[in-house]
Amino acid sequence: MLATYPIEATEENWLSACLTEAILSRLAQLDAGEESAVFPADVEEDYREIIGRFTGIVDRFNTLADALANLNAEERSAVRNAIETQNRIPDIFDGETECFVCNDTLPGVHALSRRLFEFSFGALSRIKSHGAESSVRDLHYAIAYDHLSKKCCPFCGMERLEPHHPDIPRPDLDHYLAISRYPFCGVNLRNLTPMGDRCNSSYKLAEDILHDEHGNRLPCYDPYGDVTTEISLAGSVIVGSPAGVPVWSLQLEPATPQTENWNRVFRIELRLEQSLRAEFSGWVTEIGGVLRGLGYDLDAPEQVAEGLNRYRAICGTETLPGIGHLKAEVVSLLIEALGTDELRERTHTFIKEAAM
Repeated sequence: MLATYPIEATEENWLSACLTEAILSRLAQLDAGEESAVFPADVEEDYREIIGRFTGIVDRFNTLADALANLNAEERSAVRNAIETQNRIPDIFDGETECFVCNDTLPGVHALSRRLFEFSFGALSRIKSHGAESSVRDLHYAIAYDHLSKKCCPFCGMERLEPHHPDIPRPDLDHYLAISRYPFCGVNLRNLTPMGDRCNSSYKLAEDILHDEHGNRLPCYDPYGDVTTEISLAGSVIVGSPAGVPVWSLQLEPATPQTENWNRVFRIELRLEQSLRAEFSGWVTEIGGVLRGLGYDLDAPEQVAEGLNRYRAICGTETLPGIGHLKAEVVSLLIEALGTDELRERTHTFIKEAAM
């Protein structure tokens, strides 16, 4: 990831806590042979009235509760493990901490759980905390959005995120752990991440971030953590390649299993390479034009190098950081080539011709 979200955005996580605690309480009462209160009477008092107004949540919870009553002790334990481990975020992102599911072993319970949490996820757009003017979802998004220095998708750095407005559709909010497989964290704000439309609808979809296509566990980035990625073009050749055209070598750093998993799901390297190949000639023309506009003499290699250093600093202001990183790396390659006896003249000529 090129950026992360602030943990403060997840503070109004009470709906997830209320639902999972109520299910766990129901399982414990069944284990003890005790009578259960009628949901949401067993919910924390501060939120009981709010949840009670959403009959769709209440009805779906009670349908699930009826199904739980028909399980034996071993099956109830399996549901309990699924609830607890699916919400053990961010521990389960380490690639080793167990995360249980029951979609294969208890498909009926899984389907009813998914039905409850999918409806509850939709309700986040309408449900409000005490005294709040905005819904839980809108407040969560506003805090996450305001935190970003570059208002774009942190998963790719190539797509703008829009501020929320009541008269336009809400920006995409992705289930980092797909609700189709991990329903019990379906309204856990730690599992909900604002994401660009392309990343969400074309790449992430219902991809399992915790397992590869063979079912092997994988570590992944925490969208609310503090570890991010850099883009490098080290080893690329712009001028002087045997083929006479740029040869690109794009790396995502650090080269960790988390980075590999991020790239696996979002196809970051391929998308960046495609943008690089498509836009490179335009960037070089832009670079030459900017240097000329700033008053640098393009006939003087020393002035070109000075101008490139200045332009590289400007790349940090690029609205889309994925593109900004690529541009800065391209400029670094040009500066490096200008500093060599072998490539100085050809690189200088290349930049001059591009600016014409």
